[in-house]
Amino acid sequence: MKQTDLLIALQSDVDCFSGATIDTPLESLPRWDSLSILLVISHIEANYKIILSGQQIRECRTVRDLLNLIPTL
Repeated sequence: MKQTDLLIALQSDVDCFSGATIDTPLESLPRWDSLSILLVISHIEANYKIILSGQQIRECRTVRDLLNLIPTL
């Protein structure tokens, strides 16, 4: 799965990613907050069976960093 496909799936589940690109800084997203982080964790766990911590998400600076946490097949 390509990163663009991962982003499209994430955009469908987490509203704050609407209009984001791979290189969008997370801090520039209008509603990037702790609830968004929980939604990302839930999305990744439900769709990819990967357990991530809030700390792992908070260490990401761009959407690309976040998507790099998901192994592509």
